[in-house]
Amino acid sequence: MKKFKWSIMSLAIVFSICAAFATRPKFDCSNMEQYYFAGGVYSPAGTEGVNYTCAEGSEACTYYSNDLIHFFECQVGTYCTNNCFVRQNQKPAKTTKPAPNTSAQAASSH
Repeated sequence: MKKFKWSIMSLAIVFSICAAFATRPKFDCSNMEQYYFAGGVYSPAGTEGVNYTCAEGSEACTYYSNDLIHFFECQVGTYCTNNCFVRQNQKPAKTTKPAPNTSAQAASSH
């Protein structure tokens, strides 16, 4: 009976530890001041949607810092300040050949 009791107690402890980690609030860096990296320097990014947007991409768009010495990635994408239209399914334009001049060809073949 004691083995059963200890098994239930240890299972309850493991479950409570897992539940504590699952309900822990996640860190949201978007409320902090954002910086962008350009030319080896971190500069203030401004307000998202007003001064910049993070277009589609896989590199770091903005960074945050607690001490202005160490910067950490916050948002993923391509930092863009204006004209941030990103085309989906970009395909090269097809080149069209000019229509053959049938009257010139007909005259030269006779």
